[in-house]
Amino acid sequence: MKRFTHARAPWLRRWATVAVLAAITPTIAATPGQAFTHPISAPGLDTSAWKSYVLGPSTPDVHPVRAEGRGDVTHPQSLTGTPGPATTLTTTAGGTPASVLLDFGQEIGGTPYLDLSRVTGSPTLTLVTAEARQYIRTPASTTSSAAAPAGSTQIPLTSTENIEAGNTITFTPEADEPVTRTITGFDASARTVTVQPALTSDLAAGTMVSTSPGAPSSDESRGLAGVGGPDTFQPSGPGRQTGGFHGGFRFALLTVSSPGSITLSSAGVNFQAFRATSADYRGWFLSSDDQLNRMWYSGAYTVQMNLKAPGLNGLPDSRIYDGAKRDRSIWTGDLLVQIPTLLTSLGDAGAPYVKSSLDALLATQRADGAFPGSPDFSKRTSPTGSPLFYSNNYSGYGARAFIDYFRYTGDRAYITAALPALRKELAYNDSFLNADNLVVSNDRDYWQSTQTGEVTKYSIDYYILLREMSWLERTVGSSTLADGYDAKADSIKAAVTSKLWNPKLGAYGQSSTNPDVLVEDANSLALQYGFVPPEKQASVLAALEKLWNPHGAIMGPGLQDPTGHTIEPFANGMETASRFSAGDTNGALDLMRRTWGPMIDEKNPLYTGTFWEFKNSTGGVNRATASLAHGWSAAPSVQLTEQLLGIAPVGPGYQSWSITPRPGAVRWTAGAVPTAYGTIKAQWTSDPRSGQFTLTAQTPAHTTGTIAVPADRDSTITVNGHTEWQGGKALGSRAKSSDDYVILTVPGGTYEITATQR
Repeated sequence: MKRFTHARAPWLRRWATVAVLAAITPTIAATPGQAFTHPISAPGLDTSAWKSYVLGPSTPDVHPVRAEGRGDVTHPQSLTGTPGPATTLTTTAGGTPASVLLDFGQEIGGTPYLDLSRVTGSPTLTLVTAEARQYIRTPASTTSSAAAPAGSTQIPLTSTENIEAGNTITFTPEADEPVTRTITGFDASARTVTVQPALTSDLAAGTMVSTSPGAPSSDESRGLAGVGGPDTFQPSGPGRQTGGFHGGFRFALLTVSSPGSITLSSAGVNFQAFRATSADYRGWFLSSDDQLNRMWYSGAYTVQMNLKAPGLNGLPDSRIYDGAKRDRSIWTGDLLVQIPTLLTSLGDAGAPYVKSSLDALLATQRADGAFPGSPDFSKRTSPTGSPLFYSNNYSGYGARAFIDYFRYTGDRAYITAALPALRKELAYNDSFLNADNLVVSNDRDYWQSTQTGEVTKYSIDYYILLREMSWLERTVGSSTLADGYDAKADSIKAAVTSKLWNPKLGAYGQSSTNPDVLVEDANSLALQYGFVPPEKQASVLAALEKLWNPHGAIMGPGLQDPTGHTIEPFANGMETASRFSAGDTNGALDLMRRTWGPMIDEKNPLYTGTFWEFKNSTGGVNRATASLAHGWSAAPSVQLTEQLLGIAPVGPGYQSWSITPRPGAVRWTAGAVPTAYGTIKAQWTSDPRSGQFTLTAQTPAHTTGTIAVPADRDSTITVNGHTEWQGGKALGSRAKSSDDYVILTVPGGTYEITATQR
């Protein structure tokens, strides 16, 4: 199905028009007589309904919503707060260790606690956490270390790691059918396992051995995060047992791992991520599409789960980490998604997290100008970690993160102080530009594989950085430097277009080394940033769609991360942004539903309420440490606000702004964005049957902006009841027609705009 029309393709020209019009003295004033007084709301809609989508706990004391026992466990459901007798776990020698799986329903983070009312014997109690149930137990995978004759009940193993009494153990001989038994005990020092019933045939040395469901395990990478891992308690009597900090998990598994009995009156978690209720949101989003609404709030909650509170883990400052459980480090690529999402949803409350994270980049900048990809990566020896200079491209991402902070906050003092460091970083990136104006770098990017030759994406990324720096210099620095950056960016664009286009692909190749490899990220950025001529946009969009499957878009043929993940939501966010910019709203939303739709499906076994780091080609994840609350995946939140609803910053802190809806097949949206000057609110409704589009907006005083509504040249446009466009002409205002839109330049105020097609 064709999802776009060629007439709506040149979005970058429209953005250029927005930037120019924002500088024109506006002539449409919102006087009290013109301003509408009714609240912004769709017909029959209470816009406060957005509050029902907010995720996160209502109080810092979080309790499980489900509990499931294994072994000798009584009344596990009492731990959910359901009235009933207390929960008791009893483990006997040689028996299945009693355990309770606690399900908190969605991602949380903090310190677990257990209230014990009775202890019998000398039990050892362990607690492990996981984002996914499938990774909270690890099956044993080993071999028999010596032959065992028929009749044996004790089998020598190469390893007893992840062996647990009560598990099923399977011996798989090379030429015979698998043999299944039950584990009744094991000796870790002797590396033997005891099974019942006895073997009925000889078992050869080297036979493959596996178990189910496995032993309790944590999916946290303690070495990287500096937190997490199993908690072990030796309770001697009643009282509260408190575990260590766990950054992100949905499930907790309690196990009495040695003989004894404990009785629990309650279990819970002291929540220590950023706990935002609806009262804390300064921006919000609501639409006629329930799935899109849930995506917006899942993205916002993902970033909240990535926020480290001041004082936590021995660090006095607040920070934005990449993932809730792993790596729990600042990463520049993630910041490009996290900063807009955080500031668009929480406003000023998010700014300290951004600034302290950027401060960490400044503090670890190398003498040659490079920013580390992560300034605080491995926390094996110190809670502050150590800088990881991951890639040249990620260094450039770091500079762009500073510019994004300024764009959304207007914090002129901070960006002015950082400007010399940004110029230094730009000079570092410039050292990889060759005589043909293309970036040559034996470097890796977010999917952890080295790219060589003249690399399309790296060249476009440097182009973007130059344009961003040009915007920044014209705002707070040197216009002379800005002119030079723009000239260099123009040369890069010309070089990419002439040398790296592959007519056989109908798109850009990965690099001069791999010209026939179709890649998602480079072609998406090429579309978004105007590299693709209008007559070739349909070709690139069609080529990108060849990478789609039911679960998202793969990176490209043969491309994957080291563990086999092929779908990167970070790159899929680049493609959805490009499709919005190319006028393919329905295609952008289609890809959103494929990529992020399964993540917000509560029936999905990997559901956490937050967005995942990556997926494999069948929609799952390949390893326990895969992050299921990862910042770089939050693209839907900011894109639904800026692309679908249409509110976006143009000048720093939204001193100038644009409201440009891209409705596609969506019937209506409403939302708000916090700015340095006050809140911008907007709402639109689209009725293709009647040909009418209605937009209402409230924008702050002392700002200017453009409001664009979908319309053809024969549409009639009214603003606050006054006709401003009719018969393809502006009537006394600075309304302009561009690419199936009529654009109005206005000062801050309140507007109701209706576009009616003939």
